Amino acid sequence: MTAASDETYSSAIAEAQNYTAWVVEAFRPYYGQRLLEVGLGHGGYRAALPALERYVGVDIDPAAIEAMRRRHPGDRFLAGDITDPGLAGALAEERLDSVLCVNVLEHVEEDQRAVATLLGALQPGGHLLLFVPAFGALYNDLDRMAGHIRRYRRNDLQRLLPGEGAALVEARYFNAVGGLGWWLNGFARHRSLNDEGVNRQIEVFDRYVLPVSRRLDPLVRWAFGQSLVAVVRKR
Repeated sequence: MTAASDETYSSAIAEAQNYTAWVVEAFRPYYGQRLLEVGLGHGGYRAALPALERYVGVDIDPAAIEAMRRRHPGDRFLAGDITDPGLAGALAEERLDSVLCVNVLEHVEEDQRAVATLLGALQPGGHLLLFVPAFGALYNDLDRMAGHIRRYRRNDLQRLLPGEGAALVEARYFNAVGGLGWWLNGFARHRSLNDEGVNRQIEVFDRYVLPVSRRLDPLVRWAFGQSLVAVVRKR
């Protein structure tokens, strides 16, 4: 698994609270009471989640883990690689009924193995909640700087699932306006994800454009979006 760090996302995304809340809301019907978050990143999703009986966070980056321990001392955090089959055993005592995996699989070479590990950590009937960048045609320098190996389409999801052990409950695209913006960024040159121009785009989107994209999404979510939302139920 590729290590994530604050160099793989724009600093402004940590302040994009409207976007963070929108991502969390995309999975609202499927959160259980005992949740594992995979890939802590900027740490903003924890605060946006609904009330939980138990929260566990896992990341390959020790710095991300330590930062989250300081912010949420009542939660459990551990270092782990989601392609390691032993991770599921280490989490067995948690009796997890949901796993939230936002913008992680695109960094992982062995993404099918990672999905199998995360499903192995779930109780039967639990849900794996995946959020990944969509459409390989949108891949650009921003993806490369973020450490993305790939972007996904809905048809890719069946490749990730381990046969009869899991069922795809929902798959839809997310944030069509953001997808258009990502495509346009492919024509620009960026030196860093923390370019002033990149961060300014995020700030403007979060404050002014996001409401428009939210209204548009129900009309186009089966055809196009910047990201892909998928829900997998463990049998």
